[in-house]
Amino acid sequence: MYDVAIVGGGPTGIVAANLCGQAGLRTIAFERESDVYDLPRAAGLHDDVQRLLDRAGLLEPILPATRAHVGAEFVDARGQRLTGIEFPGVKTLEGYPPVLAIAQPEIERTWRACLREQTSVEFHVLHEVCGVQASDEGVAVEVADLAGGGSREVRARWLIGADSANSFVRRTRGISWESLGYDCEWLVIDADCDPSVELPALCTQICDPDRPTTMVPMPGRQYRWEFQLRAGETRAEMEDPGRVWELLRPWLSPDHGQILRAVVYRFHATIASTFRQGPIFLAGDAAHQTPPFMGQGLCTGLRDVDNLVWKLAAVSGGRATEALLDSYDEERRPAALAMVQHSTNAGKLIDAYAEMTRTGRPPPADLVEYGYGGGKQLPDLEAGLLAPGDSPWIGRRMPQFAVVCDGRRGPLDAVVGRRWAVLASVDPRAVLREDVRRGWESLGAAFVQIDDQNVAGILGEDEAAVLRPDRIVYSLGPDKSLPEPFAASLVR
Repeated sequence: MYDVAIVGGGPTGIVAANLCGQAGLRTIAFERESDVYDLPRAAGLHDDVQRLLDRAGLLEPILPATRAHVGAEFVDARGQRLTGIEFPGVKTLEGYPPVLAIAQPEIERTWRACLREQTSVEFHVLHEVCGVQASDEGVAVEVADLAGGGSREVRARWLIGADSANSFVRRTRGISWESLGYDCEWLVIDADCDPSVELPALCTQICDPDRPTTMVPMPGRQYRWEFQLRAGETRAEMEDPGRVWELLRPWLSPDHGQILRAVVYRFHATIASTFRQGPIFLAGDAAHQTPPFMGQGLCTGLRDVDNLVWKLAAVSGGRATEALLDSYDEERRPAALAMVQHSTNAGKLIDAYAEMTRTGRPPPADLVEYGYGGGKQLPDLEAGLLAPGDSPWIGRRMPQFAVVCDGRRGPLDAVVGRRWAVLASVDPRAVLREDVRRGWESLGAAFVQIDDQNVAGILGEDEAAVLRPDRIVYSLGPDKSLPEPFAASLVR
């Protein structure tokens, strides 16, 4: 019997498989296609996602297939900026560039190659899951071998459904799919451009009332355009090569570029009614669909599995009860919903700015906050596995900074790895009550002394913080009253 079965070998499923392997979970993953989809889709990795990938050793191998974005803006039909932000050469508090553009086929192949290092993971392509049954003992998965014929049953303690927006797992388990009321068709074009072609360096939303348009620099000489369809326009006419080149004429000609993809997509804003049903968990597009205006679709799926896998490992290793897994839906569904809504509002802002050109009426102030540089922040974690406390840092991710742990000095993530961590301005073991210290030691927590003056303002001189393996602050307060691990109901 496996610990985890994963349905879907796209980026979310493959990163989940890598994380499971690193955690020592016996894992089997299935993908119905023989290879990755060979055209660009996802556009970027935000700073926090770069950080979680780096902790897992999955960032550095893909860097050749990325480029750092230098900014983003909304402009009117004449190219005048409406709102925007620049960040050339900037690193955020996470320790990474704000956004990396990605070449998705290359990074997916790299992550699949990384699976070869995970001896506890099996990955099978050309295998289609055609049945899922749940019980108190776990899940029974019926799998058809599309290459060799026949089928077999696989049993696992848990199942992660990462099998796209048309998820078989979600549908067969009867989990409802809730629309947030945003459905809009856009033509998406990816092109390889000649080096002589000069194109905007910033991600640009052109709020043109005639046709809202998105432009995105991609790695290498690739570039992406997205054109909103007008009423009455059909998929067939918009995907016609002559029409595609007509739309691209202001920026690119057939003599200076090659079309890689020109496909009409209907952008959706949807979310599953629950991310957990017993031993079955949904992640990635199987759990939510996000309009692409903030480049957060793939990122949200990777946040899902980063949140889930360390909890599965804690339960599997006897460091927590199954009750810990309830926090997955409690934490990830509100966060994913906020991201879907954020991206949807960015799309609505494009239309509102375009309408402003016609009417002169500016968009509502609360909608302007969703533009690039508009200041709207995603909410921090407000429920789930968090200790009670008054600190505004509880539920936020601790920034990357220099620390010392057992004589080793270095960046927080590099020193701590994927463990719990107790932080203080001195060695925490010198100030903790013995019973509390023993409790955190039993979970394998790292005891970390801060070695960076830039952390002033987060931790006071007589305060300590506890960080979860995903770097979320679990508790922060006086070191003498640091809480015991989790809550009594979650620890065996």
